[in-house]
Amino acid sequence: MLKIGLRSVLAHRLRFALCTVAVMLGIAFVGGAMVFTDTLATALKKQFAGSTADITVTPVDPVESRNGPPPTLASAVVSEVAAVAGVAEADAQLLVSDVQIRKPDGSTIDTYGLATYGAGWPHAISTSPFRLIDGQQPFGTAELALDQSTASKAGYAIGDQVRIVSATRAVTAKLTGIITPAQAGPAAGAPLVVFDSATAQLVLLGKPGWTSIAVTLKPDADTEQVRTAIAKAVGDPYNVRTAAQVEADGETALDTTFGGFSSILLMFAGLALFVGAFLIVNTFAMQVAQRSRELAMLRAIGASRGQVTRTVLAEALVIGLIGSTLGLLLGIAVAAGIHFAYQQLGAAIPSAGLQITPATIIACYLIGAVLTLAAAYPAARRAGRLSPMAALRDGATIPERSLLIRLLFGGFLLLMAGCLYAVANHAGGMPGAVLIGLASAMALLGIVLTSPLVSRYAVRALMAPFGRKAAVTLGRRNAERNPRRTSATASALMISVALISGLVVIAASAKASIDASIAAAIGTSDLVIGSSDPDTFSPQVADRVRKLGEVAAVHQVRQQDGKVDDIPVRLTGVGDGTLAGPISVTLDSGSLDGLAKGQAVVPRTLAKTLNVSPGKTFTLVTTSGTHKLTVAGILSPNRQLNAIVVALPTYESFGGAPADSLLYVDVADGTSMAQASTAVLSELKDYPSIQVRDQQAYAAQARGPVNAAAGVIGMLLALAVLIAILGIVNTLALGVVERTREIGLLRAIGMDRPQLRRMLRVESIAVTLLGALLGLLVGVLTAAAIQRVLVDDGLGVLDIPVLQLIGAMLVSALIGVLAAVWPSRRAARLNVLQAIATE
Repeated sequence: MLKIGLRSVLAHRLRFALCTVAVMLGIAFVGGAMVFTDTLATALKKQFAGSTADITVTPVDPVESRNGPPPTLASAVVSEVAAVAGVAEADAQLLVSDVQIRKPDGSTIDTYGLATYGAGWPHAISTSPFRLIDGQQPFGTAELALDQSTASKAGYAIGDQVRIVSATRAVTAKLTGIITPAQAGPAAGAPLVVFDSATAQLVLLGKPGWTSIAVTLKPDADTEQVRTAIAKAVGDPYNVRTAAQVEADGETALDTTFGGFSSILLMFAGLALFVGAFLIVNTFAMQVAQRSRELAMLRAIGASRGQVTRTVLAEALVIGLIGSTLGLLLGIAVAAGIHFAYQQLGAAIPSAGLQITPATIIACYLIGAVLTLAAAYPAARRAGRLSPMAALRDGATIPERSLLIRLLFGGFLLLMAGCLYAVANHAGGMPGAVLIGLASAMALLGIVLTSPLVSRYAVRALMAPFGRKAAVTLGRRNAERNPRRTSATASALMISVALISGLVVIAASAKASIDASIAAAIGTSDLVIGSSDPDTFSPQVADRVRKLGEVAAVHQVRQQDGKVDDIPVRLTGVGDGTLAGPISVTLDSGSLDGLAKGQAVVPRTLAKTLNVSPGKTFTLVTTSGTHKLTVAGILSPNRQLNAIVVALPTYESFGGAPADSLLYVDVADGTSMAQASTAVLSELKDYPSIQVRDQQAYAAQARGPVNAAAGVIGMLLALAVLIAILGIVNTLALGVVERTREIGLLRAIGMDRPQLRRMLRVESIAVTLLGALLGLLVGVLTAAAIQRVLVDDGLGVLDIPVLQLIGAMLVSALIGVLAAVWPSRRAARLNVLQAIATE
């Protein structure tokens, strides 16, 4: 049976080509993701091998914050560790991310999204993650050292003045030493600037403290026993790890940094394979229908039902294996391209050859084979039900099963989708949005199952505006002739358009909500000062802006991460008067008077989650410890203050770093916005990350992440549309083969080639419009439902971009025209007499 299947694929290779392409595209992304991840894992092991201290002690971050200053430990802890038996040396170390290194021309050194680190010079060379190459160790605030790669890129040499900007302050210091890149830890291979230990604490943290202790053991000490003793000496707030544990954690951390590419590739793979499954199902259904007599002949000469079924499955297996092979090769090329791009950008990815493991190869072939076998199984099973007597008849066809079970199951899914929607409306918030997503998936599947019932009538209605000319009528009737085939072909496009239209509406609503919330929240402030990479900046910025004659007032806002009952939250500290004009706020209950007494204002959504109201208390956990807070008021949804709000003195008492997140600036009377903005930018020209914006520009910047996310998802969905187009092309091409004799007869009675091409274009347009309309309906309704449940979570405005959606329908019609080009040209070139003689 496998031999017969292979010969069948070779005999009809053109028919199966697009199926192979669909499998190839999906497997390419699977293989690329796995090869890239394996390559990275191998490189990380190579990078971390043998490069850490015997034991490392780090403070536990109770809020697991990725923003703000790192948790620190006191010098007393270093003494406790040094006193443990078996410890030869305990070296306190400091490492802080989000530092900026300026080039000699004042611009920022490109890091391509990687963090730049600042460190203190270690006391012990044996545990230092870097080594001095040239020059000497820096000392005092006027000296620093740079890693060799960064100094070379920026064009710095020993003796040059280097400008450094951290979250707490900016300094200009003399370059006294060139060091190797860090060989271990999160800073491995990344840009690195080093000060002496006392200066590093002042410049990088703004307060005393260390981020880790590197422990060297005595020669005869047992590593695990000493680790246990150190853990007992310092207590629970600290992690005590051996070198092996540090290496494993470091690999995981860097794998997370680069692993986003793998996740994106796997998303592409999943969608490509899902949409491609529709193409494969349709292709095999048409192939089996066209070869009914051939398959019946196999039954007539003795083949059993199972053997006929296995023959069709063998064809699917061959296609799956070929597509998987091509996809794996393409995936390896994708992984190599990403790896090469990282190296060309100078990113800190360790070097290693591409790792093509047996697991990757097996996974690619297994996914490709299982997908094609599963997609082809319904058609294969129908082929096995052919009667041997069908071989003796012309026009033998495979009996179609009743649509009743399909319609009942599809109706049940639509009913369940409606029930989930009702539950989601009651739940609200993000849980409600997730339920609506599940309801939409059920609705899409339900429409796929029930669409054969309505496709004939929908096509007739959609094509009514195109008139009643012969070519139009024949094209429409061809689309109506087989509702199962039409709905299956349209389903792939329907799913793609549903996702795209839903994304468009949600993105438009998000941007409209941002504009509305910023317009409502920013009151009297004329300018907003922020920072990018890092997102905090030194209080020196506020001090310098206040001194300008063009500025009337500056209001500081600081933020840090926290937790309440294991729920991640943001803690915001505001200066006096910030909520009395610069930021407009509305309270559901309570008042702002309690802020001066050390109380807090809590957002409405968080208050509901915590079940708190004015006068009640709750426990807040920050990097500095646990704190009790009393609720002074409940804050209405406010984009600028979607956090627990306290006064700046309270914020500082909770261990908040002396670094601002935003400054709201009031322009002095008689000064234009342009004059004030120019004056501020001129004053802050040595702070490269500072951004000064008016309200409109600030809103545009806030819309940036929405646009970026929409762009990435749009690329993903474009792939789905491409595969859906391949499905339409494939259906039309196979339809031409199926109707070869019919096309010959049409030509014989007077239909010319342009009319024939027009007929196929009409059929293609009918299918694409059906899929686009159903997808548009589901996508817009889903997006509107999601906006409704997230109205208190920042998505307060529903914006349906009608013109964009109309454009999507027009593009769908154009896709129908383009999809018909190749099949119609192929049909027009058929020899009339040979076509009529075709059985």
